[in-house]
Amino acid sequence: MAQPLSGKRSFVRGFTLVELLVVIAIIGVLVGLLLPAVQSAREAARRSSCMNNLKQMALGMLNHESSKRNFPAGREGCDGACQPANGPGTSGFVYVLPYLEETALFDAYMAAVDTLLASGTAPSGVPAGVPEAIVSQRPKTFICPSTIDPDTVTTNNKRWAQNCYALVAGHYGPTYGISGSVKWLNSGLFLYRDPMLLEDVTDGLTKVLMLGEVKETDKSGHYNRWANAGRHVDSLRTTDNPLNAPYNTGVRASASPNSNGAFGSYHPGGGMFASGDGSTRFIQDQIDLRIYRLLGQRNSGEVKSEQ
Repeated sequence: MAQPLSGKRSFVRGFTLVELLVVIAIIGVLVGLLLPAVQSAREAARRSSCMNNLKQMALGMLNHESSKRNFPAGREGCDGACQPANGPGTSGFVYVLPYLEETALFDAYMAAVDTLLASGTAPSGVPAGVPEAIVSQRPKTFICPSTIDPDTVTTNNKRWAQNCYALVAGHYGPTYGISGSVKWLNSGLFLYRDPMLLEDVTDGLTKVLMLGEVKETDKSGHYNRWANAGRHVDSLRTTDNPLNAPYNTGVRASASPNSNGAFGSYHPGGGMFASGDGSTRFIQDQIDLRIYRLLGQRNSGEVKSEQ
């Protein structure tokens, strides 16, 4: 005789809604705890890469000095009362290209300059007349991984590659207008026309800033094109305004009202710099402005303690 089927039923137990919500909440807490650590690790990696860029450029400048017996001028030529007037605006970054494994770009730039001058173009037409195909190239050493600025800017119907870094011209910035003090008479390592020598750095190379970061380079009047140089903009900045002074704030020269000539960084809390001895450092936003301005000078004769 057939046995009756048992009345017992088998169940597979799953999560209740409350348990599922608890698990989701725990995962959310863990992600919340881990995310800052991940972001911190990423920023540390970006800082390391940025620091390496500055190190390579600083060593390039020192190699130039070793080879040529001087640092490159911040801007090759002069303008205004500086004689000879209306010289080329070529940046000092151009002359460090061969030391950054960018010899082909340097040779192309110089060949274009020779062609321009041979055709009768005035020196003041350099680098404005250098073809876009050359000045729109962006060496990798000029790119900070934290930047959010565009690779290029277009002005006068030409695309120019940007640089995330600028040369320290000194502490004479927009406070001194557009006078000779901010050009060929400035207090730093990179001036208009005149190359600096090692013996000009009497404060000690480790106590003089050589290169620093720049941000907001997509703003009008605040560009930072590597091939060109000018006071308060394009490869030459100063320690006149505080570090990370936002675009269009602080002291600005009447003839260039959109640029405060300040160094700035997308790294939180300060900015990266290279000193004259090739060392690199992170300077905090809270640095005393007097000390910061002293660090921009090659021969202040004063103690530069940040304590």
